[in-house]
Amino acid sequence: MTHYDFAIELVRKAGEQLKAAAQHIVVSHKGEEVRDVVTDTDLTINAFLIDEIHRAFPEHSISSEEGATGDAQPGPYAWMLDPIDGSANFARGIPHFAICVGLLKDGVPVVGAVYNPITNELFSFEEGRGAFLNGTPIQASGITEPAKAQGILIVGHQAPLWDWGAAVYRSFLEHLKKLKAFGSSSLDLCFLAAGRADIVVYGTLTTQDIASAIGIVRAAGGEVYTIDGVPVEFTSTRQTVVATSSKELFERSRPLLHADMLP
Repeated sequence: MTHYDFAIELVRKAGEQLKAAAQHIVVSHKGEEVRDVVTDTDLTINAFLIDEIHRAFPEHSISSEEGATGDAQPGPYAWMLDPIDGSANFARGIPHFAICVGLLKDGVPVVGAVYNPITNELFSFEEGRGAFLNGTPIQASGITEPAKAQGILIVGHQAPLWDWGAAVYRSFLEHLKKLKAFGSSSLDLCFLAAGRADIVVYGTLTTQDIASAIGIVRAAGGEVYTIDGVPVEFTSTRQTVVATSSKELFERSRPLLHADMLP
């Protein structure tokens, strides 16, 4: 079985467990941040993903949004996981969340799967083959003008970002065609890859656990940058991230991003 086929099968199996567990949710939070929601199901799905990957590829390392996952020796292959991206939605019964499984080789995404088991939408990519939604090829819109673009803006909980976020929000209201927010960063990016959105901005985002979604965007012809215009790398350090359907849209949107206001 290829790495890609394994990832597709894995998220579908995890999705069945997730649907069953949705009837019995226990909600808590991470550390001192009460708005950083985690459920018992996050931990259950996380353990399932890790066990399956260890069984199939014991030599591969694993990193999860829910914490460290084992003692595999450093090597070219590393799996990046988020068992439920959109835990706050999941905890409230909002059917917009996803299981994220991505494989990096030498720090570059080569396989990714992002699955919403409620809508049965499975976004994926494989290096050299492109991006897909339920097996059908998808492509970013290629829109280059802010006035024609639909945007998604997530500012984040950190107070130092609020003034910056308010300025970006106002600029987007004035200059973009539409502005929305959904509550799952991986699905936001997959929506961009599928042409449903054109610019997605996060005030603070950990790129490592949603490497799968970033790989899908790039495979679909989109771009994912830091706010300074540098292609994002995959790290557990939070950063400001801008994804666009084209490089031209990023450049033409830069005045709307108010980078000078960031702390």
